[in-house]
This record gives sequence, C-alpha cells and structure tokens, in this order.
Amino acid sequence: MRATASLLAALAIALAGGCDEDDEFAGAPDPATERSDPPADPPPGWRTLANRAAGFTMSVPREWTARTRRGATLIRSSDRLLAVTVAADRSEPGRTTPAPRYARRAFRALPAFRRVRATRARTVPRSPYPNGRVDGTGTLAATGGRQRISVTAFRRPGRVTYTVVAFSARLGSAPVHSGPLGVMLASLRARAPRG
Repeated sequence: MRATASLLAALAIALAGGCDEDDEFAGAPDPATERSDPPADPPPGWRTLANRAAGFTMSVPREWTARTRRGATLIRSSDRLLAVTVAADRSEPGRTTPAPRYARRAFRALPAFRRVRATRARTVPRSPYPNGRVDGTGTLAATGGRQRISVTAFRRPGRVTYTVVAFSARLGSAPVHSGPLGVMLASLRARAPRG
C-alpha cells in the first residue's frame, strides 16, 4: 500500500485542479457567493473533517489520518488498507458535467493503472447532491498489485463537482471498509471555499 500512497498524492493534486490554481475559477461564479451546507452529524467515534480551500466537510473515523495538500484531501484508514482522495473541480466541466458521467470519465482516466474495469454503477443514498458512483478494479502499473477502486462524483449544478476516489487492497470477496466508505460518501457536504 506504500506505493499507492504516492499515487494517491499525485491523483489528489490532479483532481484538485487539472489547470493552474490561478485558472481554477476562470469563468466560474465567485466562490465566495457559494452557500455552505451544515456538516453532517458524525456517528459516534467519528469526527468532521473540513477542507476549507476545496470547500467541503466529511465525516471520518476518528483514528483515520487525513492530510490536505493543494486543495485536495488524502484520508487513510488506520490499518492502511483503504486510501481516499477528495477534491473539488470548479472548472467548466466540473460545473456542467452530470455527476454519473463525470464519475465514469474520472474512473477511465485514472493515472498509473492498467486493466481498469468498471463492475458497478450506482448512486450514493442519503446524499443531498446529484451524484454518481462507479466501482471496479485495476492493476497498478508500477507494482502489478490489484486494487478495488471507487470513484464518486457529487455535483452542485453550475458551481462544483466533488470527486471522491477510494483505493483498497483487493482482499477476499468483500470490499475493505465498504461500510465506513459508504458513511463517508453520504456525509460529504459543500461549503464556500476559502483561501
């Protein structure tokens, strides 16, 4: 999973802004005019994570680590079997592309993977935002390790798409930490970006 950490850091940066930071909001409505939604109430033993630059909050298990870099957040489970990146896209495609299509495109465009295969498309229940989720598998080109992959897009029409990409070790038949990941996805809430 150590090789995956470097990949996730690169992916987080790519998701945070495929263009220069100065151009991220070009042509977009003023981010300062975005409304903030109240954070979801975290379950017992969880905490609310906030990324002020990207403009979101999310509930995460208290013992999991989180690191923010250039407007994207990398979250890792305490056993290091699940890694999640969360980023905001306020570019033209991020403001206008329907969430299911955005998730499919992001899944197909994952860097450093080969033999990427989508196995399921669905939505996140209990989310207040239009969303789309694609689950599947892929092989890390550098190590040959198989990974379970989940890409979810949440859209505030005309404003932003939040992308959550989760990678987990492919152990057994059940996805690793699928329960906590579902709670995290349902808890994502928008806030006005700052900084």
